Amino acid sequence: MTIERITNENYQDFCDMLYWRAKGMEAKAPIEDVPDELNDRNLYVYAAREEGRFVGWISLTYLPKVSRVKKGYVYVDELWVAEKYRNRGIAKALMAKADEMKTKLDATGIRLYVNENNPIAHNLYTACGFSGEDKAYFMEK
Repeated sequence: MTIERITNENYQDFCDMLYWRAKGMEAKAPIEDVPDELNDRNLYVYAAREEGRFVGWISLTYLPKVSRVKKGYVYVDELWVAEKYRNRGIAKALMAKADEMKTKLDATGIRLYVNENNPIAHNLYTACGFSGEDKAYFMEK
């Protein structure tokens, strides 16, 4: 498995994975223009490639903060791994990119929200060092 940042060059492979997720079947997605957002300096999208195709991704955003005490935060916007590739460490490898971004950007921390009806994701984030109070949706590392 390799983790790749999504760029203009591999965007079509990424779209194929999004199509797979949405439609439940693997196929070539209709060719789409690369969105301008991929060039945003605060957006980081990474995908896990296995067996020649992307099988999961994470979308991270750096939100700067103007403060004398704290710097900005890295936010986990979305994380997904295809069902047949779960429990192989792919989600943890993708989450490690959030830690790398925190270090690279000298951010204060990493934040995310998780649906309380998604215990699998909650367990993953807890295993990655996140914590939340009671049944809160908000988690921080």
